[in-house]
Amino acid sequence: MKNFVPYRLYFLSCTTVVLLMQGCTFTNPPKAPVISTKNVSLETKNTATTNPKLSHLMGRNYIKGIVTSVKRDDGANMWNYVIEGIDTSNGKLPYVNFNHKSVQANESDLVYATFDGNHLTEMLVIKPGFMKAKQLPVMPKKKNSGEKSAGKRDKEHQILAVPQEETIRLN
Repeated sequence: MKNFVPYRLYFLSCTTVVLLMQGCTFTNPPKAPVISTKNVSLETKNTATTNPKLSHLMGRNYIKGIVTSVKRDDGANMWNYVIEGIDTSNGKLPYVNFNHKSVQANESDLVYATFDGNHLTEMLVIKPGFMKAKQLPVMPKKKNSGEKSAGKRDKEHQILAVPQEETIRLN
């Protein structure tokens, strides 16, 4: 019976401590929200007027295209990009207009960009200056009227015949 009393006292003291601690926390309670008299409609109106053509993306999106415009937006202290897609297969975007805090690519670069919502997660430059190279006019070679082209044997004057027969063996 002597051993029974200390266990009972220990159990009673633990239960009283637990019952007294119920509802108590060791952190400060959250503060009540502060009521503000600022005009919220003016704030949203000002941010919308900086660039109303920004794309509103949701989820994970991709685009493969050409950067058509990179401009500095001083109001938002960010760079505004406009990318027009050239490949829309597999659900890629045909057009995107977004802001980013740093310069990732230049105008006329061919890029592949990944978005998570409206945030750019990754931009890969596939070919820098892609449109500049495509827009240069190709000048045809001038041929001298005095030269005969029949005697030349190069890739320009090569004549190949259509194959007459083709066989395939499978072992």
